Amino acid sequence: MKPHPLFRNRSVPTAHTLGEFELKALSVSDLERDFGAVMESAAEIKAANPGSSWPDGLTKEKNLIDLAWHQREFEARRSFAWVIEDSAGAYLGCLYVYPSIAGEKAADIVWWWRTGAVVSRASFRNHLLEWVSGSDWPALTYNLQDH
Repeated sequence: MKPHPLFRNRSVPTAHTLGEFELKALSVSDLERDFGAVMESAAEIKAANPGSSWPDGLTKEKNLIDLAWHQREFEARRSFAWVIEDSAGAYLGCLYVYPSIAGEKAADIVWWWRTGAVVSRASFRNHLLEWVSGSDWPALTYNLQDH
């Protein structure tokens, strides 16, 4: 798998602090926490994504495959996925960065919150925007989507 051209020579952190939030690269080791959070939050995830039936039919085995794919794409610098945690390590949700593969200088940034997570969504969005607007990231147009 080839890296995205704009990320080929960039180091994207597997762990990063965004204000009061901690990001940790999503991996197969997150299976239990991720599956629990997704299934607990299924109704809200579907409501935020009209027309999508995900995560209907999700099993732990299918979730493991998804996590392995996210992990591999991160390692290849193709797309990026992190668990969003609080300072105590509680699983709050996930963040995804999907750079356009069509050669456009654009990326979709999507995140979702675990049902019941008490977070400052505005604070997260502000810290995230500040981070991706900085020099660590390529100059892209970012489409931010809070689900």
